[in-house]
Amino acid sequence: MTRDELNKFNEEADYHIINRDTDSLVKLIERLTERDFEFEHPLHEAHYFYTVANCYSVLYDARTVEWYSDDLMKAVIFYRKALHSIPEIDRSEDVNNIHTYEDLRSRVVTNLANSLSSQGRALCCISLYDEAISINSNVVAIVSKARNQIFLGESLYDNGHKEYHYFIAYQLIKEAIKNIDQLYPEQRGDLEGEGYLFKFKEWFEQTFEVSAFDYFKDEFDDFETRKHKQYLQWCAKNKLFINDLNDVCEYEISYQDVLALPSFVQTINTTLAMHEGLAYHGNFDELKNDYCHARYLIFSAKNIPDDVPHFFNSTYLHVDDMSHSINNLKTGHYKSAFRTLYSLFDKIAYLVSRFFDLNDLKDDNMISIDSLFRDFKAKNWKRDWKPHKKLKDSDNHFIHALFYILKDIRDVTKSSSVSKWIDPDAKSFSEIRNAMEHRSLKIVDDFGYELTHSDKSFHEAELNKTKQEIVKIQADLKEVYKEQKQAKKDCNNSLIEQLEGKKNKLNLRLSVLDLNIVEKEKLSSHTLLIPISQFESRLMTLMKLARNSIMYLSLAIHYEEMKRPSEGLYLPVEVPFKLY
Repeated sequence: MTRDELNKFNEEADYHIINRDTDSLVKLIERLTERDFEFEHPLHEAHYFYTVANCYSVLYDARTVEWYSDDLMKAVIFYRKALHSIPEIDRSEDVNNIHTYEDLRSRVVTNLANSLSSQGRALCCISLYDEAISINSNVVAIVSKARNQIFLGESLYDNGHKEYHYFIAYQLIKEAIKNIDQLYPEQRGDLEGEGYLFKFKEWFEQTFEVSAFDYFKDEFDDFETRKHKQYLQWCAKNKLFINDLNDVCEYEISYQDVLALPSFVQTINTTLAMHEGLAYHGNFDELKNDYCHARYLIFSAKNIPDDVPHFFNSTYLHVDDMSHSINNLKTGHYKSAFRTLYSLFDKIAYLVSRFFDLNDLKDDNMISIDSLFRDFKAKNWKRDWKPHKKLKDSDNHFIHALFYILKDIRDVTKSSSVSKWIDPDAKSFSEIRNAMEHRSLKIVDDFGYELTHSDKSFHEAELNKTKQEIVKIQADLKEVYKEQKQAKKDCNNSLIEQLEGKKNKLNLRLSVLDLNIVEKEKLSSHTLLIPISQFESRLMTLMKLARNSIMYLSLAIHYEEMKRPSEGLYLPVEVPFKLY
């Protein structure tokens, strides 16, 4: 696709999007996705993916299709493809080129964040809005983040946290109004006159004093050791606390994993022991504890040098298998953290299933994050994906968010692959987990990983030579069989004997080559090698998804409890806490 063709496509797409002409958008997308294009520059490819994503986002709006529809993922996938296609910025390039790269990235990230927000992922989208704003003070991202902050605030059960998110929204709205001239006229409605955000700003100014939020910046310096302080600061910087405040600030007030199971209604049941009545609270506490342990293991491991041994495995001689693998305490902590974090998703699914009474108790062994949202009682359920009957008509945004996080960590049957496009160059979460638990996984030194692949072309050439030789031998054998048939007709015994020897020799060689190929396939796939920097990146992504999932679980329960009828007599019961 040439640049002129791309510009023509962009203009046509913009015209249909502005006019909300869905029929024309369907035809345009079909025309543009029915074959693969080649582009003159990676930036053109990124722009192509971005425009296709914009078409999909209009065509399949979250308000017009079922919340579980695979169509809702099409825009997300193409936005992620666009992000992956944008070239790395070379600061020595012309400044106009740099601005072009940055502008496109900012727009892609903003629209991706909007798509995630529409899926109920009010936490997952915040870092993307922040990225877009940091690139070029994108006013569209500022406005979108403000809306998201209001939605998040309205979804919380803690009034102090709710008000702080309103405060962040208020600041963003002021910034957007100040730069309203950067928006198209059709984008300004919410910031003017009777617009939703403008009215929110007026309400906030009438209700709160800005100075009332200064205490959020207070420093307490309440640390046991220097390492304790470093750990908490690292958690805050990476947005790892189970605390919605940490998504919008790094102040010490966010140095707590405070989001808990919200208040919910239980009937009085005298058959329950005390610990049974608190089972859900204890289960949620267990999820948080496992997460915090994995988080601390990662923090501890990141400061251990790659080449420093530890006495825990100094009791035997280590084989140097030439893979440059790292077998010290660092990688041990990393693997343990990965296992723990990955297991959290199925544990969350179990709690959701029990709390919302989705399945019979006898089906507990069927519950996982994958089966939670599907009707596993349906015929051919493993092959054909159908939504769970009790969730099909759910309007709970945070249940929806958990479903879409599932799609980030593993592929779903009969659904477009999203997990691949989170980091297309990295091993998938499920691939890492399966190798770690059931096969063989080695975390290797980054430079060593390059070395193990440095002679890849040589071995591939040898493999191709072997395959070519097999083809030649098979052709030679056909000729031998033909000659043998003729020799038997001619009763030429000496030739028959000679050809039999030749056939045996060729078959022997063929069996050796076949065994070599089988051995290559077996041993090359025996162990999954992953460079340590890639494993660390995957681990941090998995940790953030696990953290957000725990928080969405709490918000999902609160959402359902808020829908209960208010009439009736309720007796508050305090949840006991341990004293240390």
